[in-house]
Amino acid sequence: MRTVFDIGMYDGADSAYYLQSGYRVVAVEANPALAQRATETFAAEIASGQMICVNAAISTSRDPVELLLSGSDLGSSSVFSDRVAQKRPIGSVTVPSMTMQNLLSRYGAPFYVKVDIEGADRICVLALNSENRPEYLSFEVGDDVEELVDYAKKVGFGKFKIVSQTSFRELAKQDCLYDRIIQRFVRELGHADCRQIRRAGRFFVSGHSSGPGPWESDGKWYSADESLSRWRRAKATGALSGWYDIHATL
Repeated sequence: MRTVFDIGMYDGADSAYYLQSGYRVVAVEANPALAQRATETFAAEIASGQMICVNAAISTSRDPVELLLSGSDLGSSSVFSDRVAQKRPIGSVTVPSMTMQNLLSRYGAPFYVKVDIEGADRICVLALNSENRPEYLSFEVGDDVEELVDYAKKVGFGKFKIVSQTSFRELAKQDCLYDRIIQRFVRELGHADCRQIRRAGRFFVSGHSSGPGPWESDGKWYSADESLSRWRRAKATGALSGWYDIHATL
Protein backbone atom coordinates (compact mmCIF):
# COMPACT_ATOMS: atom_id res chain seq x y z
CA MET A 1 0.00 0.00 0.00
CA ARG A 2 1.50 3.31 -1.08
CA THR A 3 1.74 6.17 1.41
CA VAL A 4 0.46 9.74 1.17
CA PHE A 5 1.59 12.53 3.51
CA ASP A 6 -1.32 14.90 4.19
CA ILE A 7 0.58 17.77 5.78
CA GLY A 8 -1.97 20.28 6.99
CA MET A 9 -4.86 17.84 7.39
CA TYR A 10 -7.41 20.53 8.44
CA ASP A 11 -10.85 18.87 8.66
CA GLY A 12 -9.74 15.58 7.11
CA ALA A 13 -11.44 16.00 3.72
CA ASP A 14 -8.24 15.25 1.82
CA SER A 15 -7.30 12.36 4.10
CA ALA A 16 -10.74 10.81 3.57
CA TYR A 17 -10.27 10.99 -0.21
CA TYR A 18 -6.79 9.39 -0.04
CA LEU A 19 -8.07 6.63 2.25
CA GLN A 20 -11.02 5.92 -0.04
CA SER A 21 -8.57 5.75 -2.95
CA GLY A 22 -6.69 2.95 -1.17
CA TYR A 23 -3.65 4.81 0.15
CA ARG A 24 -2.04 4.64 3.57
CA VAL A 25 -2.22 8.15 5.02
CA VAL A 26 0.15 9.91 7.39
CA ALA A 27 -1.86 13.01 8.35
CA VAL A 28 -0.03 15.86 10.08
CA GLU A 29 -2.02 18.56 11.86
CA ALA A 30 -0.69 21.19 14.28
CA ASN A 31 -4.06 22.22 15.72
CA PRO A 32 -4.78 19.90 18.69
CA ALA A 33 -8.56 20.27 18.33
CA LEU A 34 -8.49 19.21 14.67
CA ALA A 35 -6.08 16.37 15.39
CA GLN A 36 -8.31 15.08 18.19
CA ARG A 37 -11.37 15.29 15.96
CA ALA A 38 -9.54 13.25 13.32
CA THR A 39 -8.70 10.47 15.79
CA GLU A 40 -12.43 10.10 16.38
CA THR A 41 -13.53 10.46 12.75
CA PHE A 42 -10.93 8.01 11.44
CA ALA A 43 -10.84 5.66 14.45
CA ALA A 44 -11.37 2.56 12.30
CA GLU A 45 -8.65 3.51 9.77
CA ILE A 46 -6.22 4.34 12.57
CA ALA A 47 -6.96 1.03 14.29
CA SER A 48 -6.35 -0.88 11.06
CA GLY A 49 -3.05 0.91 10.43
CA GLN A 50 -4.20 2.55 7.21
CA MET A 51 -3.96 6.00 8.83
CA ILE A 52 -1.55 7.61 11.25
CA CYS A 53 -2.49 10.98 12.74
CA VAL A 54 0.42 13.14 13.91
CA ASN A 55 -0.37 16.17 16.08
CA ALA A 56 2.64 18.40 15.36
CA ALA A 57 3.75 21.47 13.47
CA ILE A 58 6.38 21.01 10.77
CA SER A 59 9.33 23.17 11.77
CA THR A 60 13.07 23.50 11.28
CA SER A 61 13.69 22.03 14.75
CA ARG A 62 11.95 19.75 17.24
CA ASP A 63 11.37 22.53 19.76
CA PRO A 64 7.72 23.27 20.66
CA VAL A 65 6.19 26.21 18.75
CA GLU A 66 3.36 28.66 19.33
CA LEU A 67 0.39 28.07 17.04
CA LEU A 68 -1.71 31.23 16.62
CA LEU A 69 -5.39 30.30 16.45
CA SER A 70 -7.83 31.76 13.95
CA GLY A 71 -11.35 32.28 15.26
CA SER A 72 -12.83 32.57 11.78
CA ASP A 73 -11.38 29.30 10.49
CA LEU A 74 -9.41 26.73 12.51
CA GLY A 75 -7.68 25.67 9.33
CA SER A 76 -6.15 29.13 9.00
CA SER A 77 -4.24 28.87 12.29
CA SER A 78 -0.53 29.40 11.74
CA VAL A 79 2.84 29.79 13.42
CA PHE A 80 3.12 33.12 11.56
CA SER A 81 1.22 36.03 13.12
CA ASP A 82 0.69 37.87 9.81
CA ARG A 83 -1.24 34.87 8.46
CA VAL A 84 -3.77 35.11 11.31
CA ALA A 85 -3.92 38.88 11.92
CA GLN A 86 -6.95 39.42 9.66
CA LYS A 87 -8.68 36.15 10.63
CA ARG A 88 -9.96 36.96 14.12
CA PRO A 89 -7.04 35.69 16.25
CA ILE A 90 -8.26 34.12 19.49
CA GLY A 91 -4.99 33.32 21.22
CA SER A 92 -2.31 30.69 20.87
CA VAL A 93 -1.39 27.22 22.02
CA THR A 94 2.00 25.55 22.38
CA VAL A 95 2.25 22.50 20.15
CA PRO A 96 4.95 19.88 19.51
CA SER A 97 6.94 20.14 16.32
CA MET A 98 8.94 17.89 14.08
CA THR A 99 11.12 18.40 11.04
CA MET A 100 10.32 17.09 7.59
CA GLN A 101 13.41 14.92 7.92
CA ASN A 102 11.92 13.38 11.10
CA LEU A 103 8.72 12.60 9.22
CA LEU A 104 10.53 11.03 6.28
CA SER A 105 12.84 9.05 8.53
CA ARG A 106 9.95 7.66 10.58
CA TYR A 107 7.52 6.81 7.77
CA GLY A 108 9.71 6.55 4.67
CA ALA A 109 9.58 8.35 1.34
CA PRO A 110 5.90 8.55 0.29
CA PHE A 111 4.19 8.28 -3.07
CA TYR A 112 2.70 11.77 -2.65
CA VAL A 113 3.26 14.75 -0.38
CA LYS A 114 0.45 17.30 -0.08
CA VAL A 115 1.42 20.44 1.84
CA ASP A 116 -0.87 23.25 2.98
CA ILE A 117 0.38 24.65 6.27
CA GLU A 118 -0.36 28.36 6.14
CA GLY A 119 2.92 29.92 5.12
CA ALA A 120 5.29 27.10 6.12
CA ASP A 121 5.06 25.00 2.95
CA ARG A 122 8.63 25.92 2.01
CA ILE A 123 9.98 24.04 5.05
CA CYS A 124 8.61 20.81 3.59
CA VAL A 125 9.59 21.47 -0.01
CA LEU A 126 13.16 22.49 0.79
CA ALA A 127 13.65 19.33 2.85
CA LEU A 128 13.17 17.16 -0.25
CA ASN A 129 16.09 15.91 -2.29
CA SER A 130 16.74 13.49 -5.15
CA GLU A 131 16.73 10.53 -2.74
CA ASN A 132 13.62 11.20 -0.63
CA ARG A 133 11.38 13.03 -3.12
CA PRO A 134 7.92 11.57 -3.69
CA GLU A 135 6.51 10.74 -7.10
CA TYR A 136 3.98 13.56 -6.71
CA LEU A 137 4.07 16.82 -4.74
CA SER A 138 1.67 19.71 -4.18
CA PHE A 139 2.06 22.91 -2.20
CA GLU A 140 0.29 26.24 -1.90
CA VAL A 141 1.45 29.13 -4.05
CA GLY A 142 2.99 31.97 -2.06
CA ASP A 143 5.45 34.78 -2.62
CA ASP A 144 8.21 32.17 -2.80
CA VAL A 145 6.60 30.19 -5.63
CA GLU A 146 9.43 30.84 -8.10
CA GLU A 147 12.07 29.73 -5.61
CA LEU A 148 10.17 26.57 -4.72
CA VAL A 149 9.38 25.57 -8.30
CA ASP A 150 13.05 26.10 -9.22
CA TYR A 151 14.08 23.99 -6.23
CA ALA A 152 11.61 21.24 -7.12
CA LYS A 153 13.07 21.21 -10.63
CA LYS A 154 16.57 20.96 -9.16
CA VAL A 155 15.73 17.81 -7.15
CA GLY A 156 14.12 16.07 -10.12
CA PHE A 157 10.55 17.23 -10.62
CA GLY A 158 10.09 17.86 -14.33
CA LYS A 159 6.37 18.54 -14.83
CA PHE A 160 4.10 21.08 -13.15
CA LYS A 161 0.51 22.35 -13.01
CA ILE A 162 -0.99 25.46 -11.45
CA VAL A 163 -4.38 24.49 -10.00
CA SER A 164 -7.07 26.73 -8.48
CA GLN A 165 -8.01 25.83 -4.90
CA THR A 166 -11.54 27.11 -5.57
CA SER A 167 -12.49 25.39 -8.83
CA PHE A 168 -9.78 22.70 -8.96
CA ARG A 169 -9.13 23.80 -12.56
CA GLU A 170 -5.68 24.19 -14.07
CA LEU A 171 -4.82 27.86 -14.67
CA ALA A 172 -5.47 27.67 -18.42
CA LYS A 173 -9.01 26.34 -17.85
CA GLN A 174 -10.09 28.30 -14.78
CA ASP A 175 -12.62 30.37 -16.75
CA CYS A 176 -13.96 27.68 -19.09
CA LEU A 177 -17.46 27.98 -20.56
CA TYR A 178 -18.76 24.84 -18.83
CA ASP A 179 -17.88 26.20 -15.38
CA ARG A 180 -19.45 29.58 -16.16
CA ILE A 181 -22.71 27.88 -17.18
CA ILE A 182 -22.78 25.78 -13.99
CA GLN A 183 -21.99 28.84 -11.84
CA ARG A 184 -24.82 30.80 -13.44
CA PHE A 185 -27.24 27.94 -12.86
CA VAL A 186 -26.19 27.68 -9.18
CA ARG A 187 -26.71 31.43 -8.66
CA GLU A 188 -30.13 31.30 -10.30
CA LEU A 189 -31.03 28.73 -7.64
CA GLY A 190 -30.12 31.30 -4.99
CA HIS A 191 -26.65 30.10 -4.03
CA ALA A 192 -23.56 32.34 -4.09
CA ASP A 193 -21.13 29.66 -5.23
CA CYS A 194 -20.91 26.02 -6.15
CA ARG A 195 -19.61 24.25 -3.04
CA GLN A 196 -19.60 20.67 -4.31
CA ILE A 197 -17.48 20.38 -7.44
CA ARG A 198 -17.23 17.21 -9.49
CA ARG A 199 -13.74 16.39 -10.71
CA ALA A 200 -12.12 13.08 -11.65
CA GLY A 201 -15.37 11.20 -11.13
CA ARG A 202 -16.16 12.37 -7.59
CA PHE A 203 -17.23 15.44 -5.64
CA PHE A 204 -14.84 17.71 -3.73
CA VAL A 205 -15.89 20.51 -1.36
CA SER A 206 -14.46 23.86 -2.43
CA GLY A 207 -12.68 25.53 0.48
CA HIS A 208 -12.29 22.30 2.43
CA SER A 209 -10.39 20.14 -0.03
CA SER A 210 -7.28 20.29 -2.19
CA GLY A 211 -9.20 18.51 -4.92
CA PRO A 212 -7.98 15.53 -6.95
CA GLY A 213 -4.44 14.31 -6.44
CA PRO A 214 -1.93 15.49 -9.04
CA TRP A 215 -2.12 12.16 -10.89
CA GLU A 216 -5.77 12.84 -11.77
CA SER A 217 -5.99 16.62 -11.47
CA ASP A 218 -7.29 18.91 -14.20
CA GLY A 219 -5.24 20.14 -17.15
CA LYS A 220 -1.95 19.36 -18.85
CA TRP A 221 1.55 19.32 -17.43
CA TYR A 222 4.12 22.03 -18.20
CA SER A 223 7.84 22.38 -17.59
CA ALA A 224 9.03 24.45 -14.63
CA ASP A 225 10.04 27.34 -16.89
CA GLU A 226 6.73 27.27 -18.77
CA SER A 227 4.78 27.17 -15.51
CA LEU A 228 6.59 30.14 -14.02
CA SER A 229 6.20 32.10 -17.25
CA ARG A 230 2.46 31.38 -17.26
CA TRP A 231 2.20 32.39 -13.58
CA ARG A 232 3.99 35.70 -14.18
CA ARG A 233 1.79 36.44 -17.20
CA ALA A 234 -1.43 35.67 -15.32
CA LYS A 235 -0.30 37.81 -12.38
CA ALA A 236 0.65 40.73 -14.62
CA THR A 237 -2.66 40.66 -16.50
CA GLY A 238 -4.85 40.30 -13.40
CA ALA A 239 -6.05 36.84 -14.44
CA LEU A 240 -5.58 35.33 -10.98
CA SER A 241 -8.52 34.72 -8.68
CA GLY A 242 -8.15 33.28 -5.17
CA TRP A 243 -5.54 30.78 -4.09
CA TYR A 244 -3.60 28.23 -6.12
CA ASP A 245 -1.58 25.06 -5.63
CA ILE A 246 1.45 23.87 -7.53
CA HIS A 247 1.27 20.21 -8.56
CA ALA A 248 4.52 18.53 -9.52
CA THR A 249 5.67 15.14 -10.72
CA LEU A 250 8.89 13.59 -11.96
